[in-house]
Amino acid sequence: MLVITVSLVTAVLFGSGDFLGGLAAKRVSVTQVVLGSHVVGLIGIAGAALVVAEQFRLADLVLGAAGGFFGGVGVALLYRRLAVGPMHVVAPLTAITSAVVPTAWGVGIGDELTAVAWAGIGLGLVAIGLVSGSKPSGETTRVDRIVVSESLLAGCGFGAFFIFLDTTDASSAPWPIVGARLCTTFGLLIVLTLLRRPVVASGAVAWALIAGAGAFDVAANAGFLYATTRGALAVVSVLTSLYPVATVVLARIVLGERMTRYQGAGFVGALGATVLIGAG
Repeated sequence: MLVITVSLVTAVLFGSGDFLGGLAAKRVSVTQVVLGSHVVGLIGIAGAALVVAEQFRLADLVLGAAGGFFGGVGVALLYRRLAVGPMHVVAPLTAITSAVVPTAWGVGIGDELTAVAWAGIGLGLVAIGLVSGSKPSGETTRVDRIVVSESLLAGCGFGAFFIFLDTTDASSAPWPIVGARLCTTFGLLIVLTLLRRPVVASGAVAWALIAGAGAFDVAANAGFLYATTRGALAVVSVLTSLYPVATVVLARIVLGERMTRYQGAGFVGALGATVLIGAG
C-alpha cells in the first residue's frame, strides 16, 4: 500500500509541475522554463542527496545521467509536438507510451502480478488516454506520421528514463536524480549557447512558476525512484503516468476549464485502477 500511495503522490507532483510549467511557458520560452526548472531541481536534489543518501555510487550517478539524456530528449520532443499539436493526440500517446515501455521492461525482468493487478493496469492505461486525450472544439490540425512518431518517441524517452532509475541501487538514492539533472542542465546550457538564445528568463511571476515546476518535478522523480525500489516497476509506472489527472483538475480549479465527459470518465477510471492494483 505504501508503494501505491507514493506512486499516486508522485503522479500528483508530476501533474502539478506540468501545470506550473505550462503557465510559465505562456510568459517565457519553453527552453527557459525547462532549463530554469532543472536548475532549481538540481540545487534541491543535490542538497537532499548530501543529507539522505546512504552512500554515493558513481555508477548510479552515471545511470541517472544516461536516463536524464533520454528524459531530456523526451521533453524536447513533447514540447516541440505540443507547440504545433494536435494536443489531444500528442498527450495521450506520450503518457500511455511512457507507462507501457517500463511496464513491458518490468515484466521482462521478472515482475509478477496478479490478474487483478493486470486488470488495474489495463484500466489505468485507458484512463490515461481518456483524461489527456479529449479533443478541443475546433481542432483541425492534421494527424500524420510525424505527429504519431514524435509523440511515441517522447513517451519512449520518458519510459527509458524510468527504466534507468529502476536499475540503480536504493542505497544511493537520490544521487541518480542528481546525475539526470546534471545531464539535462548542462546539455541545455550548451544548446542555448550554441544557438545564441537567451538563457535566463525574466519576470518575478515567471520565475516563481519555474521554481514551482522545478520543485514539483524533482520531488516527483525522487518519489518514483523510491517507489520502484520497493515495488514492481509495472505498477509504479502506470500509477505515476496518471499525472494528467492532476493537471486537468488544477486547470479546472485555477483556470476554470471545464472537464469533458471523457475526462470525467477517465478520472473515475483512474480511481478504479488504483483500487484494482491495490487489491492485486
